[in-house]
Amino acid sequence: MTTPATEPDEGDLEIAARLADVVPQTLEAVPLTAAARTRLLDLLEVPRRSIDRAAYAWVDVGPGLKLHLVSEDPARGVRRCLVWGIPGARTPRHGHTGDEMILVLEGQLKDERGSYGPGDICRSSSADIHQEQVVGDVDCVCFVVYYGDLIPV
Repeated sequence: MTTPATEPDEGDLEIAARLADVVPQTLEAVPLTAAARTRLLDLLEVPRRSIDRAAYAWVDVGPGLKLHLVSEDPARGVRRCLVWGIPGARTPRHGHTGDEMILVLEGQLKDERGSYGPGDICRSSSADIHQEQVVGDVDCVCFVVYYGDLIPV
């Protein structure tokens, strides 16, 4: 069930202020549903500077793929991660018990629905089964927010 939009409140103003840091223009606060506001704030946890890969503790999660857990909220079932992949690396085919948002920061990746470059968001719902692959000749770094658990297929 979707919560109806409301008048801008402190959360909306915080989103507008944080977006203004990222986007070089002034943005007006817009009414958002509570769920949309929360998801946008989760995505805005993205590191604001270029990624110095040496500054993070990476865990190997598959051939050519590394992950750094930025933050998590177990009560809400949300994890925010940086994922770094070399050209040709691919995730195992999988689904999720909740939604997933992938913001491409560097490089390019693709899945069954399309290709995504810097600034693009690849969004998957809990009903989607997919597999991402790093394409091109350069490494790909993404900020990933996912809700619930991964389901290997």
